[in-house]
Amino acid sequence: MNRSLLRTFALLTMSAMLPLAAGARPPAPPPDYPRLSDNTAASQNLEVRKVLHGQVEGLFALPRTRQLVAVAGGYLWKFGPHGELLDSLRVPSGIHTSGIVFTPQYYTDWVYSGDRQRKAYAPTVDGNRLSQGELFAELDRAEHVEFGRNETSAWAYLLSGGKAWVLDITRWRDKVDTYCRQRTHSDEKLGWNATCLDGYRPARKGWQEIEPEDFYRSPPDASHARVVDFERRRLHLEEGISGQLLGATVGVALKALGVPGNLPSRYWFGDASTELRVGGEVLRFKAFIPREDGKYHFPNMAWWDLSPALPGANPWFTVHPRSYLHHPGEEALLRHYEKEIGLYVVRPRGAVPAPATDRGTGTWRPLFNGPTTHSYAVSGNVEFAAAPAAHTWLRKPEARQRIAGLGPQIPMEALWPALREPPVALTLQWTASSEEEETRLRIDLPAAPTRSAFERLAGGKGPVELVVQVPDLQGPVSGISVLLRSGSLQQALPGARIAYLGQPPRPASTRAETLRVLREANAAAQRSPGALPAFLQAAQDLAQDLQRAQDLSSDITHAYAQLVNHFNGQRDFASSSRLVRHYLAQVYPHVGKYRRDDKEVYNVGVIASQTLAFALHTNEPDLAQAVMATLIGSGFDPAVQTNATLMYNLACYYALTGDKARMLQAAARARGLGKPPSQFLQDTDFDRYRQDADFLQVVNAS
Repeated sequence: MNRSLLRTFALLTMSAMLPLAAGARPPAPPPDYPRLSDNTAASQNLEVRKVLHGQVEGLFALPRTRQLVAVAGGYLWKFGPHGELLDSLRVPSGIHTSGIVFTPQYYTDWVYSGDRQRKAYAPTVDGNRLSQGELFAELDRAEHVEFGRNETSAWAYLLSGGKAWVLDITRWRDKVDTYCRQRTHSDEKLGWNATCLDGYRPARKGWQEIEPEDFYRSPPDASHARVVDFERRRLHLEEGISGQLLGATVGVALKALGVPGNLPSRYWFGDASTELRVGGEVLRFKAFIPREDGKYHFPNMAWWDLSPALPGANPWFTVHPRSYLHHPGEEALLRHYEKEIGLYVVRPRGAVPAPATDRGTGTWRPLFNGPTTHSYAVSGNVEFAAAPAAHTWLRKPEARQRIAGLGPQIPMEALWPALREPPVALTLQWTASSEEEETRLRIDLPAAPTRSAFERLAGGKGPVELVVQVPDLQGPVSGISVLLRSGSLQQALPGARIAYLGQPPRPASTRAETLRVLREANAAAQRSPGALPAFLQAAQDLAQDLQRAQDLSSDITHAYAQLVNHFNGQRDFASSSRLVRHYLAQVYPHVGKYRRDDKEVYNVGVIASQTLAFALHTNEPDLAQAVMATLIGSGFDPAVQTNATLMYNLACYYALTGDKARMLQAAARARGLGKPPSQFLQDTDFDRYRQDADFLQVVNAS
């Protein structure tokens, strides 16, 4: 292509990217096709209502309660059957594809019970004596089942009737898989924990994932969406100007040589006056979609049919960014339909009554004023004297920073109802991190004084705001206040009764402060064995703290390993024994199933190794056996160990207990990790094997 033609092509392409001049546009469609963002699309008996703004990643139906849970913006959003928002919860760490959070320390079943709090398990049940058939029958009796395993053990999490317990199935450890991908629409996007047991298929599911369908159904299926008019707004160049130029030159040449592939695409985007058929009704609205070669497509819309899971349920649909905004020109399109992005429900007119419709006090909104909660919203439920409660956010999460190379973030939020009637109570919940349990606060307001306060501010110049001021997220209720404000006017709400629900929040220690306490107790115990009880109590409190056990398990175990090493070096075996027995009884049951890193695995090995070094020589065979059963276990693999001292002490243990085969295996690994032959030949633990040819061959191997 010569330069003149190239310049002409570039000018034409650039001009094509510009919106059409007002005079060049076709006549506007009839006014009965509102934009989806207007939230007024309706027919005689149905209406379309937007319930979430932002991109939806998954939908799940709860047949038992006829509710829907949407996953969007890092939150779970629970809706009633007609799209009324009931609650929202930040997607918690540890959530499984069953919708339940199962961790070794606690579980949370908010999806099914609505209870936001972490709960403790019932006592563990031994399932190792069950046959496979009996095990499967036991699992089938539960409403929800997930599985877990570590280096030595395996277990099943079971939940029925709102109560959960752990079933020990170490016998089937090799059949437990903690990474069973489900191959569903949301699986790759959400990355939740997925577990299974080889050969077992759960008898029932608590919820059912809804798979999205093509919004524009093509023949042979009957189309339920029909475009009756199209207003062109922007010519889209998929690869941008440079991509178009390259395709028009190099691309054409390569195609002529037989190279497979398509040339760059050019097509119009615009507002399509769309008729959506649902049963015998026709809903009309405008959707921003492309027209290519005279055909209409809905690549940024999806249809979610709930009827297989919830017979007779309303249909839902979504609008999402038409791509991941990686191509040049995609972001320029986004501004034309960003307001439409979200989740919509099609429902009977008037199915959800407007909450709190007393217009005498005007509209108002609740706000939270306090320290940052980072990426977590402050949410709440507002109660009224004669209207259904309303769920809302009192403060949004902090805005996410845009990541280089990715498109803009679509802010996530529900369409909150307009609150008009004065409240009688508010229940707030917040947290500042996934490591902290949620704080819940209830505020009760006396009816008559509260109504009078709202009426006095209703005529102000600005919107009425009910502000909950919390100067300290972990502080006493005496520092919390509630006030009304409108513009420059504000007044305290008289008679507000404020109380924490459940246990009041304890002052939150940062990780650094917590570790400082642990290390100071460790250092004090090393200076004086008399300080050991303080260390044991501090470590026990941390290990049995549901909020901190997971995060600190590695550091707690490291502290025990340090002290056992220290006391063994001082030949204070009584203190070593006390440490290990306390670790096995009060710490390991709470942190042992959650080994986070190689450091923790190594330190568990140190504790085991140092215990074996003294227990058999201080007439404590029960302690040695407990360590072998608990910290070493039947699944121990010498071939992958990196702790030479552990392998040497295991060889000593097996030599003293007469297990020659395991002794030789441990000795060979210890030699491979650097233990010298002289150490074996001089140690009295190996006296019975001094002339054994197999032992000598392993020890003297180069």
